[in-house]
Amino acid sequence: MVSLVRRYYLYRATLSPGFYLPVSVVYMEAQGLGLADIGFVQGAFSFAMVASELPTGYLGDLLGRRTALALGNSVVVAVMLGFTVADSTPAFTAVYVLWAVGWTFRTGTADAWLYELLADRDAEDEYARISGRADSTLRVVSAGTALAAGFLYTVDPTVPFLANAGLAALGLPLLFTLPRTQEVDADGDDAQMGIREAARVLRAQLSRPSIRWLVVYAALFNLAFSVTRVFEQPALRAVGVPITGLGLLYAGFKLVSAAASSAAGPLQDRIGTRGVLLLLVPAVGIAYASFAVVPLLLVPVLFFRRGIQRVTRPVRNEYVNDRLEDVGRATVLSGVSMALSLASGTANVLGGRVAAVVGPVAFLSGTGVAVALVAGLLWTVTRPVREPAADAAPS
Repeated sequence: MVSLVRRYYLYRATLSPGFYLPVSVVYMEAQGLGLADIGFVQGAFSFAMVASELPTGYLGDLLGRRTALALGNSVVVAVMLGFTVADSTPAFTAVYVLWAVGWTFRTGTADAWLYELLADRDAEDEYARISGRADSTLRVVSAGTALAAGFLYTVDPTVPFLANAGLAALGLPLLFTLPRTQEVDADGDDAQMGIREAARVLRAQLSRPSIRWLVVYAALFNLAFSVTRVFEQPALRAVGVPITGLGLLYAGFKLVSAAASSAAGPLQDRIGTRGVLLLLVPAVGIAYASFAVVPLLLVPVLFFRRGIQRVTRPVRNEYVNDRLEDVGRATVLSGVSMALSLASGTANVLGGRVAAVVGPVAFLSGTGVAVALVAGLLWTVTRPVREPAADAAPS
C-alpha cells in the first residue's frame, strides 16, 4: 500500500503546471490578446469542459480509469506544444478547447480511481488525507518549476511550454505501474452503462438535496476562484508586481497550496466537513473586500485564496463520494465538475469585459464579496451540507 501511494504521488507530480502557469497570461498578452480576449479564451475552455465532462466521464467508466487518465496526459502534451505555435485569439481558443478535453479525462476519473483504489483496500476513510498529500506533492513540484519559469521565458517564451510537455509525458509510464480498479471487473457493470443511462444516473444524483445544494454552493466559490486565476496576472501588474517577479510569486503560491492541502485532513478531523465548507463564506468575503481598500493586499489574498481552495476541495470531494454508489461514480463526479465549469466559463467571458472597463483589481474584489454574500444566503436557506439521512428532507 505504501509503495502504491508513493507512485500515485509521483504521477500527480507530473500534472504540475508550474513551468507555464506563471507566464501563461503574459504570453497571451504578448501575442496581442487583451483582457476581453483572454476572458473569452478561458471561457471557451470552461464551456468545452461542460460539453466534454459527461462523455469523458462515461469513457472513464467504459475504458477504465487508468486508460482515461493516460489519454488526458497525452492531450496535455499536445496542448503544450500547441501553445508554442498559437498567435491569435482563434488559435488560443482551439488550444484551450483541446485542453479542456484532456482536463476532463482527469477530473472525475482521477477522483473516482483514487476512491475506488482505497475502497478496494477498505481504506476509503483515508481519501481526504491521501488526496490532500498528493495535491501537496503536486504543489511542491509546481513551486520548483515555477521558479524556473521566468528565466526560461526570458530565454525563449516557448520554452516553459515545451518543458511542461515533457513533464506531462513522464506521467504515461508511471500510470501503467498503477493497478486497475473494480470498474473493469468481469461483471463490467459500469462498462455497460450507455450515455443515456449515464445522464439518468447524473440527474438522479443531482436531484438529491445533499448533493444538489452542495454543488450550487461550490459553484459560487468556483466562480470567484476561476476569475481570480484568470485575471490575477494583470491585477498583480496593476498593483506594481513586475513580470520578472511572477515566477517567484507563483513558486510561493504553490508552496502555500502544498501546505494547505496537507492540512485538509487534520482540519476536517477538528471542525468537521460542515465547518470546513462553511469557512468559505467569511474567509472569502473578508479577504476580497480587503484589497478594495488597500490594493497591495491583493498579494497576500492570492496566497490565502490558494490555501483555502486547497483545504476545501478534497473535503468537498469526499463528501460527494460518500454519497455515491460505485456504479457510474466517475460519471457523476464529472457531472459535478461540469456544473462548476459552467459557472466559471460564464464568469470568465463576462468578467473579461467588465475587468477591461473597471480594472482587474476592482473586478476581482467585487466578485469575491458578491459571491460570499450569495453563498451565505444559500447556506442559511438550503443547508448545502447534510447527513445522508437528510436526503429526503425538503429542499
